This record gives sequence, structure tokens and C-alpha cells, in this order.
Amino acid sequence: MSEPHIFRADPAAQGLRRSDGRTLPQLLRDNAVEFADLPALKFKEAGIWKRRTWRQVRDEVSIVARGLASIGLKRGEVVALISENTAEQFITELAVQSLGGITVCVYPDAPADELHYALDHSGAVVALGHDQEQVDKILACLPAIPRIRRIIFVEERGLWSYAEPRLISFAKLTEAGRGFEDAAWVDHRIDEGSADEPAAYCFTSGTTSRPKAAVLSHAFILDNAHRLMGSLNVRPGGNYLSYISPAWAAEQFFGIALPLLAPMVLHFAEKPDTIQHDLREIGPEFLMFTPRQWEMQASGIEARMMAAGRWRQALYRWGLEQGLKRVRGESQNALESLRWRLADMLVLKGVRELLGLTQARAVLSGGAGLSAELFERFRAFGVPLGNLYGSTELGLISTHRPGSRNAHSLGSLMPSDPSIAEPIEAWVDDRGQLRLKVRAFLGYLNDPDATRDLGSGEQGFETGDAVRIDESGELVFLDRLKDLRRLKGGQSYPPQFIENHLRAASLIRDAIVIGDETHERVVALINIDPEIAGRFAELHGLAYGTFPELSQLAEIRREVTQAIRHVNSLLDEGARITAFANLPKELDADESELTRSRKLRRGQIHDRYKAIIDALYGGVDEIRTEIEVRYQDGTTSKLNAPVALNRMGAAA
Repeated sequence: MSEPHIFRADPAAQGLRRSDGRTLPQLLRDNAVEFADLPALKFKEAGIWKRRTWRQVRDEVSIVARGLASIGLKRGEVVALISENTAEQFITELAVQSLGGITVCVYPDAPADELHYALDHSGAVVALGHDQEQVDKILACLPAIPRIRRIIFVEERGLWSYAEPRLISFAKLTEAGRGFEDAAWVDHRIDEGSADEPAAYCFTSGTTSRPKAAVLSHAFILDNAHRLMGSLNVRPGGNYLSYISPAWAAEQFFGIALPLLAPMVLHFAEKPDTIQHDLREIGPEFLMFTPRQWEMQASGIEARMMAAGRWRQALYRWGLEQGLKRVRGESQNALESLRWRLADMLVLKGVRELLGLTQARAVLSGGAGLSAELFERFRAFGVPLGNLYGSTELGLISTHRPGSRNAHSLGSLMPSDPSIAEPIEAWVDDRGQLRLKVRAFLGYLNDPDATRDLGSGEQGFETGDAVRIDESGELVFLDRLKDLRRLKGGQSYPPQFIENHLRAASLIRDAIVIGDETHERVVALINIDPEIAGRFAELHGLAYGTFPELSQLAEIRREVTQAIRHVNSLLDEGARITAFANLPKELDADESELTRSRKLRRGQIHDRYKAIIDALYGGVDEIRTEIEVRYQDGTTSKLNAPVALNRMGAAA
């Protein structure tokens, strides 16, 4: 067999800042000198934006580090952070690392059993919970994890009467820090740090098994920040909104390391439900959302247009059409260019303002695939959306560069920090799998076998992803190797390709495609978007009382049928969806149906909805199903609802 063609990342642009062997706290300390009075953080409290300069952030990190030392935190010990994205979380993470400690972030909405696993597996000895909800979950874990010595809380509301002696407020911690040692003492601890030491544990998404804790070094995290700078032309002083939890490794690169290395101004929304309003006030130049969040943004636009008058709807559709022509390179002559400028003035600029992305220079979708249709739609709005590909273990691998138009790719390889690593090399092996030579993580915590299974840097790490690399060097994702499916008759099909295209339909939030060697055809479970479906029902005068009733309305099912027919037209006949059911409840991460970044947990979904799946392969038109619903506090109830089974027929 011939040797594979190896693609090598281009070197980074000249003039970009490098880490030069520094740790994250060492970089912060240098920023406090080089950019002393420039803004570093902006956060909103009670509707008012507040700011901190680099010098102020350095001073606050030093105080919190001394506070942590005063309660006994030692080098190499682990602190768990369970919080929304806040300035306190950012400062605490750097304070822990200043002492040579390691952080592990946990999604703030994680139920008690997930939190227990993260605290236990990571070996955390201190935990920070932002408010009463998080503190209550931590306290519930204490009997089984006695090693946790102290629990820090930021928001004091509801906690005044708690008698647990291990509790300490963030305010008390900082007060203790001011009286413990001095800033020079912290500087000595920072000097002891090495870029190759662990900085953070990040849990993998755990789509098929228990999540594994990836050990990320300072150098690895900063190299990934440099990859972003080199790919997106990030320059000092840009605005970034930190929204996704640092429990996701990508946000460690974006929301912790990139603002330190570029440097950039890091913004925090007041709370999750004000994100859209805060986005419009910030006007970030750089932003990262998951595909689900971009899909929800697109659905929000569609929901607004459903409620608009006919002339506004027609104007919007015309404006979107002009934008799509430009994205696809169809607006070549003077008349088409004039139409686009008019559409931008009347329609597209307003959409960007609504999204809060009028200043956007590079916004990315990462974590899973985003359909080409949605990619093109945002580009048509004038939003420079690009795909981002990578993994917790290997970091960020490829992204769209500014000006890229290939909606079907994951972009090109990203440049590494030359003071840390050699350029990334990529090739496709004889199984169609992407292999990479790249600086990787330090391994899985307490799991050498899983670390070994990933492969080696010299021979190329095994990504487990089926890809092809086009003639321009851009990666085209096909599916996970383990997820590529073959039906009983031998027909193969790509589940993620189908699901990504289905989610481009505004009415569909999630889609799960089913079919393997035991079945002769493909079927699907559909999770409708309650907001869009509810707006659709309202506009068409359809009566319903609950989500199960909404999901089974005949008119809603007809809309889903049309979306499936469109996607079926892109597939070989034997790979097309032949039947589907709208799920009578929303998929929920609290019930282990989704990861916290909203990736599908296929095994759990297949087991949970087995009765519906079996019925789709049968001949009935409806079944009554009973589903156990689990709430975040651990209580359960039963949902008993009829589910219609929809056959696509010959028109599919």
C-alpha cells in the first residue's frame, strides 16, 4: 500500500505573542506589567458593567491565592469549580494555579451523581460553588468524599444559616488572603511553576462511557490559544464573551488562555438568561458557541419571522436570498452587488444587530458538526461563522480561516506556538481515519490503558474520526468510525451527516438516526424545538396543553415530514429515513440523554426509547409509551403519552 500524503500546518503569522515557556500565572504577572492599566475583565452586576485592569486582576489573583494557602491548599492539590462563567471563577482558577494547584471545572447544572463522580475521580480537596444550589450538591457529596476540606461559596443568599464548619464565603477567603503572607510570597510560588506541569483536569464528554479526566498542562493550553491566534488573526485588545463553561476544554483555550496570551478583554454575561441582551451590548469580535447554540440562534430568528407580517417575511426571505447568493459566489455583476448592498442595509444588518454580532471578526462552532445549510445561513447574514474541529486530548486541530467559503469542511490545520510545539501533521490511514502528529495532553488521570489506546505522537494519534482531506488541505468530516452504520442488506449510511442536516430545520432541535446490521432500513427519533413548534401552533390556531400534545400534532408532524424529505433527497435511496416518531419529551442532560455540551448519548437514548424504536420497525401507527422522567434533585415520575409513528411512503 502506498504511503499516505501528509498535510502539515502552515507556520503562524509573524508578530504573534508566544508563551516562551511560561505558565498561565506567569503570563498574567507579565501582563500586569506590560499592559498594567488596560482593561482585562468586564462583568455585569445589577445591570451595570464593571471592569478590572490587568494590574487589578493580578492583585486579586494574588489575594485569592493567599486565601487558598491560608486554608491549607498545597502544590499539586485539586480545587473543583462548580459555577457559571464569572470573574470569580476566572480569578480562582488562576489563583489555584499560582500555588501549583490543579483545577477541575464542573458544569453548574450537573446533577449530584455527576458532581460526585467529578469530585471523587479528580481527587479534589477544595470545592467552590457559586450559589446555594451548587453548595447543596457539594454538601450532598461530603459523606462519601471526606477528603474535601473546605467549600467556598460566592453568592451568600440562602446560606446564612448553614452550620457546616467547612463552608467559607469568597469574601471571607479574600479577607484571609490579605492577612496571609504577601504578594512576594505568591510570586515565589509562581516562579516554582513549570509549563509542563498539570494546570487543569477536563472531563471528556462521555458519550459512550464514564467521562475520563484529561490532564492538561499549561503549555498545552497555551499552545491551543496560539493556534487560535494564528488561525483567526487575533490581535491585542479584542473582545471575547465567555459563555460556555470552562468544564469544556475548548473554553479553557478560549476563555482562560487566549485572553492572557493575545491579550484580549474577557467579558462575562450577567447570567445565562441575559446572554442575548449582553451580547448586543458587548458586540464581541470573537465568540464560540456549540452547534446547538447556533441552531437555537437560527431558530430564534425564524421564530421572530413567524410572528412578523407577510411583507416583513417576504423582505426577510429576499434579503436572505441575496446574502446566500453572495456567500456562494453568485453575486458577480454590478446589479447583483447592488441588490446585496440594499439587502444588507434593509435586512441583514438588522439580523446582525439582533444577534449582537455587528463587530464579529471570527465566531466559531465547536464540539460537534454544524450543517452546511446553517453555516451558509449565518454567512449570508454577514456573520463570519466558521467550524472548529478538535478534541479534549489533542486540542484544537482545524478551523476556517477568515474569508473561507467551504461550508462542507472543518477548515485547515491550525499553526502551533513555535516556542512549544512543531506544526501539526495530518494524514488519513487505510481505514479512512484521521491520524495526527500534534502536541497532546499529559494523559488520562489514573487511566494509563486508555491513554495508551489513543496511540503515540510518533506514530500519529488515532482520532477515531472518518475524514477526507481535500486538495486544498481542508478537513471534511464524515462521521465517527464507530458510528458509521451498515444495514442488514449491506447499505452503508452516515448518521451524523443526516442528523446535522435535519437539525438545520427550524422545527427540529435534535434528531437520532437508527439502523444497523439487524435492520433493513433507517428510522429516526425527532426532538422538536418547543419554542418554534409552539409559535407555529399559535400562528396556525392549533390547540395544545403540554409538550407531549404539541409534539404529536398532525400539522407539526407534517412539517417534520417535509424536513425529512428534503434530507432524504441528499441520500442514496437505501440510506433514506423511512419512518420517524416525535419524542413526547425533550432530551435532557440531567437524564443522561445528552452530554453537558448537548452531544447525543446514543446508547442511553436507544435503551430509553426502545419501545418506540421497535414500533417504528413494526406496522402500527401509534403506541402508548411510559417514560421515566428524572429531575435535577434526583426525584422521578412517569410520563405516559401516545406517540404517533409516521411512515414516509413512496414520496420520500
